[in-house]
Amino acid sequence: MYFNLRQLPFAKAEASREGIRLRVFFELRAGGYDGSTYELSYDPASDQLIGIYYQAVAKQRFNVSFLRKY
Repeated sequence: MYFNLRQLPFAKAEASREGIRLRVFFELRAGGYDGSTYELSYDPASDQLIGIYYQAVAKQRFNVSFLRKY
């Protein structure tokens, strides 16, 4: 689950495996997000998705991680 007050405009979502590692890719399409992406890998040791958020409008990359909410 991704907590955001408004629904995010995902245009593309892909999942793949590299060996035993799960990778996911999301692309957003809407004003303020156009072409922004998340490239994440699942780390089973920490039970987190970890990776890079690229904010296309600002042309900036950010390290991000997502924790599972129980």
